[in-house]
Amino acid sequence: MHVVTQIAAGVAFGGAALSGAAHAEVIKPIKATQTEIAGTIFQRNEAVHDNRHGNATTDVVTFTSKDNAFQTGMYKSGPLHEVDNMPGGYPYNEFMYFISGSVTLTSADGSVMTVHAGEAVTLPRGWTGTFDTKGYTKMYVTYNPDDIKK
Repeated sequence: MHVVTQIAAGVAFGGAALSGAAHAEVIKPIKATQTEIAGTIFQRNEAVHDNRHGNATTDVVTFTSKDNAFQTGMYKSGPLHEVDNMPGGYPYNEFMYFISGSVTLTSADGSVMTVHAGEAVTLPRGWTGTFDTKGYTKMYVTYNPDDIKK
């Protein structure tokens, strides 16, 4: 009889745990389909379109962590020559996977790296140099501990 009581208690406890879980927030994966990656993602209502100094860009954020430090998305840019030499360098860590186009990165020491479609690069926070492109589309992941909500 003691074993039956333990089993019954376990079933009751398990049922309560499942019942409680039903009220918790359900966290789901976030997917970008092949069609979206091919370009339709930039037609979303939340897409941010900008045009500075003749360079048209579109940014679609696909995820931001609750603490605001981690973010993913897709970004496309037209031709650009940008010098990143602000105090402290590049403001966050960024992983970039290029869907189309390419970018030439020239670091402060003069070393040059070209990243093409189908390749990836990570720019560490603090990097300084120039960013040159005739245009590209990328998937990105950024992390900035300074953005953590306190």
